[in-house]
Amino acid sequence: MTRLLIVGGLTIDRFADGTSAPGGAVIHSGRAAIAEDAEVTILTVAGDEPEAAIGLRELSELGDLIHQRAPSTVTFGHDEIDGRRVLTYLAGTGPIDPPLLTDPPEAALLAPIADELPAGAILAVRDAARPRVTVIIIQGWLRRLRIGDLVRPVGLDEVPPATWEAFAAADAAVVSTEDLAEASGDPFDAIRRLRERLGRRPIVVLTLGQGGYVLDDPSADRAVERAPGRVVEGVPTVGAGDTFGVALAIQLARGDGAAAAATAATDRVIRMLEGRRS
Repeated sequence: MTRLLIVGGLTIDRFADGTSAPGGAVIHSGRAAIAEDAEVTILTVAGDEPEAAIGLRELSELGDLIHQRAPSTVTFGHDEIDGRRVLTYLAGTGPIDPPLLTDPPEAALLAPIADELPAGAILAVRDAARPRVTVIIIQGWLRRLRIGDLVRPVGLDEVPPATWEAFAAADAAVVSTEDLAEASGDPFDAIRRLRERLGRRPIVVLTLGQGGYVLDDPSADRAVERAPGRVVEGVPTVGAGDTFGVALAIQLARGDGAAAAATAATDRVIRMLEGRRS
């Protein structure tokens, strides 16, 4: 079994109908990791709200849980505008501190959803955990977050240089076109702009929703676009990016090349979405 560390904040998601539930990348990626037969350690930060307690209970059932307490949990309001899901940032949380792990994981997935993992903590977590492979889902760092305001993407030039330098030390970075403020419609242009900032080390994957992904493998001579083998329609896609990221990390840790790992990650997302039909 692949030993995997997942790092990110738990969320409380509040919906327009008045209901609420725990969420966040740690939950979605943790579920996907179990489906990939990984041995999981989850490092998260959260408060003591009832929804957080439910989420923490599930995380403890998925693997070893390291819960760093905070005065509150990241909270998002969920709504829909013109057919698109929008988030309102309702509450923040504290920063995540590096873990003290006696048994280093083979892979680490860093997937913050707000500002709970500042740039300096990226390298600190890697140095403390010492994984063989580190994959970063950079969505959380591309969000403009003000309490009470809609969550909006920030421009790539607005991300501090120190954050890009921390990203550049990872083995792979995953980002969705939905996270990019400068989405031009040309994914190869977006990949080029990401590569300029990330340097030559990490594999870069730009996910295109149901359109598949663009993969820029530094060991290849050009970026390539891949469509999924089949499209699953009519089911919620929440957590698809987290599922992709965790499967990519596991496959890279198991020795797959970038192309094979991305293909396997896409297949895992498809199986996850098909499972929601039942």
